[in-house]
Amino acid sequence: MKNVFNRFRRNNRPDLDSELQSHLRMSAADHEDRGAGPQQASERAHRELGNIPLIQQTARDQRPIAIFFDDLAQDLRYAFRTLRKNPGFTLVAILTLALGIGANTAVFSVIDSVILRPLPFAHTDRLVWFNGKFPLSDLADVSPPDFLDYRAGNQSFDSLVAMNNDPSPSNLTGDRPQQVLVSIVSGNFFEALGITPRIGRDFTQADEQFEIPQCVILGHGIWVRAFGSDPSIVGKTIRLDGASVTVVGVLPTDIPLLSEAQIWQPMPMRNPGMQHRRGHFLKVIGLRKSDVTEAQAVADMDSIADRLSRQYPDTNQGWSLRQRPLSDVLIGPVRPAMLLIAGAVSLLLLIACGNVANLLLARSTVRRREFAVRSALGASRGRMIRQTLTESIVLALAGGIVGTLGAVWFVRLLPVIGPSNLPRLNEIEINTTVLLFTAGVSLLTGLVFGLIPALQTSGRAFTDALKAGARNTASGRQLRVGNILVICEIAMSLTLLVGAGLLLKSFWLLTQVNPGFQTTRVVTAALGLNIPAYTEEAKRFRFWQEFESRAAALPGVESVGATSELPLNGEHNDSSFYIDGRTYAPSEFDDANFREVSNGYFATLRIPLLSGRGFSERDTASSPGVVIVNEAFADKYFSSQNPIGKHLRLASATKPDIEIIGVIGNIHHDSLAESRAPEMYVPFAQDPTGQMHIVVRATANPENLVAALKEIVSNIDKDETLSDFRTLDAIRGASIAQPRFSAQLLGTFAALALILAAVGLYGLMAYSVTQRINEIGIRVALGATRANIVRLILRRGSSLTLTGLAIGLLASLALSRLLTSFLYGVRPTDPLTFFAVAVVLGTATLTAAYIPANRATRVDPNDCLRHE
Repeated sequence: MKNVFNRFRRNNRPDLDSELQSHLRMSAADHEDRGAGPQQASERAHRELGNIPLIQQTARDQRPIAIFFDDLAQDLRYAFRTLRKNPGFTLVAILTLALGIGANTAVFSVIDSVILRPLPFAHTDRLVWFNGKFPLSDLADVSPPDFLDYRAGNQSFDSLVAMNNDPSPSNLTGDRPQQVLVSIVSGNFFEALGITPRIGRDFTQADEQFEIPQCVILGHGIWVRAFGSDPSIVGKTIRLDGASVTVVGVLPTDIPLLSEAQIWQPMPMRNPGMQHRRGHFLKVIGLRKSDVTEAQAVADMDSIADRLSRQYPDTNQGWSLRQRPLSDVLIGPVRPAMLLIAGAVSLLLLIACGNVANLLLARSTVRRREFAVRSALGASRGRMIRQTLTESIVLALAGGIVGTLGAVWFVRLLPVIGPSNLPRLNEIEINTTVLLFTAGVSLLTGLVFGLIPALQTSGRAFTDALKAGARNTASGRQLRVGNILVICEIAMSLTLLVGAGLLLKSFWLLTQVNPGFQTTRVVTAALGLNIPAYTEEAKRFRFWQEFESRAAALPGVESVGATSELPLNGEHNDSSFYIDGRTYAPSEFDDANFREVSNGYFATLRIPLLSGRGFSERDTASSPGVVIVNEAFADKYFSSQNPIGKHLRLASATKPDIEIIGVIGNIHHDSLAESRAPEMYVPFAQDPTGQMHIVVRATANPENLVAALKEIVSNIDKDETLSDFRTLDAIRGASIAQPRFSAQLLGTFAALALILAAVGLYGLMAYSVTQRINEIGIRVALGATRANIVRLILRRGSSLTLTGLAIGLLASLALSRLLTSFLYGVRPTDPLTFFAVAVVLGTATLTAAYIPANRATRVDPNDCLRHE
């Protein structure tokens, strides 16, 4: 930096001095030749040449860039010297700015990594996400046969690829068996995303032509951990779910933004489970052609949907595809929360700027004589403004450096405190873009909080300040500016506090929601049976019976159950059905969430049975099909009837004709914030799935059972294993991690704003007391009581506080509506929250104003009169 300054400050001063001296010597020599003495000759030469410093300044003025950097270097030296002489002021200003700038840096690092950074795919502007669209929803998945028809018939996409709904646990056997997450994808899946395997190849459509996948592509992480980064892994055979499969490729990196899968398999299109048009479980992604518009692509896919509707009216009538940019699907859900937090930290920075601006205004009064002397010596108003702004920018840059250190600490802590469902959580970092943002914010901050004091200072008349004995008193305009700044701080703080209060109340109400089941002392784990080894449903059910009986016999186990989908775990499965005796139009059906559960599942989770009976030993594979529905199902489809004994026909199930034998209480399955949806439960014995979640209720700490449960599974079958052990309490906590994080973050910023507002009012009132110290002394000498003095000081503080609160309430009423989508159980204009926040902020600020007021009562009138 010093070299840069020297480069621009370099001028012709040495050459000019040499030339002037040479001219003086030659002129003096001429005078000596004409008979003058040496002294006289030198004087005549200087007189003829004129004012040498003026000549040097005139020559310097011909180099404006050199002048600028020369003055800047001088201003910087003076700023550092001035700030060093006032360490208390400097420290308070830097720390105040560090809070605002550091918070903005930390939040921008999240926004940059999560929202602004391009997706890790090629041609992200042309990648499209497809959802099935029908009268009940536009967020459905796509059936495999429909996907094949769209892939073959479209003219608008270079590639149309698909993946299964969620990765499923599978067993990777070998020296150390482990459970891994596996996704099935269509041919050319990675090519469509622009991902080239690190080793080997992508899947092709030829790999789809099997009933069971014959090959796999390894994710980068599992390749490193389980196979030691073996570069010759391609072509080798591994065992997955008991079947031998060939490794054909290794990905260059995992892609958690799209899927948590560790291993990828080609979609087995000849498997009987892939032949049903009613089975909607595929996520479809398309790479739109570069010369095709969005409207053309929509029209193209709609024409195929119309054709399928006519060709397959029983399954496709009323169905089409909804198209959205892939980035909107992957990143869009968190964008509103990120922008909300960004707005909050922007307000916090403005409050910090107001605080420091008030400090500078107060300090400028102390420096009044200094500026008067500079003005008297010829300093222009612009020159003094530049000097004052230089000091402000130095403070802001110092605050930016300290704030960046705090942001680095926050980013390192974020993977621990941040919600696990935040995209790219582990990729958040302080990079060059973030540092440039911080530098820009710091410079802008320095200008914002420095400009008002600079204009106020440079615009004052300094004549009185030069008089002997003149006191450093603030002008009326300066006091008004200080008042306005404090009012704005209070108003912005109230707005932040209202937002935080609403989110905190919403989160508290969310934690009080009864999920419909008891989460205490329950441990869960995932179990995925090897499908080739457990193809027969009877073998799968026998495995479960053996596990259940052994687990129930463990000391400390109260009950054991299992389910295909775990509540509050982000898993979803629904099924279409028909109610016997009702007439349906072609492609019309009813729909509800669908679960397969063990007989002990409801008892283990303490889900109440409201009517009818639960599953029992008599519900077997050979007995008539039965189903238990929840209260929401009964209310929606049998509002005026008793559902017990009614029959349903499932679109696809082992036993399509089933009888309702019981009604249970509603539970929150998808999230605590969503309403309880209709649900159907069928017994494991009649529809045993290979993928299940075990749930075990313990009499004490359920985590103590983990080792014993693992041993039971390995004793039954050494190739099987349990994974993903979590307590149900932890799952419930993770389900509300996003609103908790937003509420905590906004609450922290609001608390900082409260502190800054109180400190700002305290500083203004303390400065006011200092300015009026002689007046207060005279009032005391004339008989004013302690209460009179306190009221005198608090009157101004109360006026500022009430004005700020009024403006803040109006702003909060207007802005709180932006929080509607983030709130649960509370209105954005909740009067209790507004009142409580106003009381808290008003109390804090008036307390801050009382401190200097109380100090004013201890003024000695004799000292004041002596100064007068």
